[in-house]
Amino acid sequence: MLVEQIKAVLDEYREYLPLTARQVYYRLVGAYNYPKKKVAYDRLLETLGRARRARLIPMEHIRDDRAEARGVPSGYEDPAEFFASVRAAASDYARPLDQSQPTVVEVWCEAAGALPMLARVTKPFGVAVYSSGGFESLGAKYLAAERIAGRGRPTLVLSIGDLDPSGLSMVDAAAEDVAAFVDDLGAQPPTISRLAVTSEQVTTFDLPTAPQKDTDHRGEHMSETVQAEALSPEQLVRIVREAVAAAVDLPTLQEVRRRSAEERQAVVDAVAHLPRR
Repeated sequence: MLVEQIKAVLDEYREYLPLTARQVYYRLVGAYNYPKKKVAYDRLLETLGRARRARLIPMEHIRDDRAEARGVPSGYEDPAEFFASVRAAASDYARPLDQSQPTVVEVWCEAAGALPMLARVTKPFGVAVYSSGGFESLGAKYLAAERIAGRGRPTLVLSIGDLDPSGLSMVDAAAEDVAAFVDDLGAQPPTISRLAVTSEQVTTFDLPTAPQKDTDHRGEHMSETVQAEALSPEQLVRIVREAVAAAVDLPTLQEVRRRSAEERQAVVDAVAHLPRR
C-alpha cells in the first residue's frame, strides 16, 4: 500500500523529479493522511530503500546526498577529441544571463535536496540557487560575500527555509555575517527577502504544522512550525518562478539572449574548420 502511494506521488510530480524523501513524506501526509510522526518518516525511508533496491521505484526518482569526487584524472584521447570538444563548446556559447541586470538575484534554499528542482526554474532567468544550509561555515559565508561584493551591483537574495526558530535564526545569522563581510570588502550588502515559508503561505496552502521541537532553543518560541518541504513541488516552483520573474529586468534579459544567439552562430562558424576524426 505505501509503495503504491509513493509511486502515485512520484507520478503526480514527475515534472519535478527527482524528489527528496521529505518532499514525498509531506505529500503523503497531505494526500493520504500519512502519520506525521518520526516513526512514520523512518518507515518511509526504509520502504523507499527496499523499493529502490527491488527496482519498484527508479533510483533516479529520489534525490539523495551525492558522494563527491576530487582529483579525477582528466584529458583527451587525442587531438581530434579535443577539437570535437571545442566545437561542442562553441554550440553552448552564451553571455551570462544576469549581464547588465541592474540588480543580481540569488535564491538561498535551506534544503540542499531542492536545489536541482529550483535551478531548473531559475536558470532561464540567469538566477543561481545556493544552499543556505551550508552557510553554517564561516568560510562559506565569506565566499558568498566575495561573490556578492565582486559584482559591483546590488544583490537581492530570495530566501527559502523552514518556518521555525532554527530556520529563521540560520538565515538571520547568515545574512548578518555575509552583509558584514560584504561591507568590509567595500561593497553594498545584499537585500534579503524571505520567499518561503511564510505565515501567509501556511494559511493559503493549509500546510501541516508541528509544535516547536524541545531541542530548538533559538529565537522566540513558536507554537506552530512548518518545514519547507511541506510546500508541494508545484507550489514551491510557482512561488519561486513568480518571484524571480518579478525581480529580474525581463527586457534586459531578452536582449542578452538575442545577442548570445547572434554571437553563438559566429563562434560556431569560426570553429567549423577544425579537424575532425
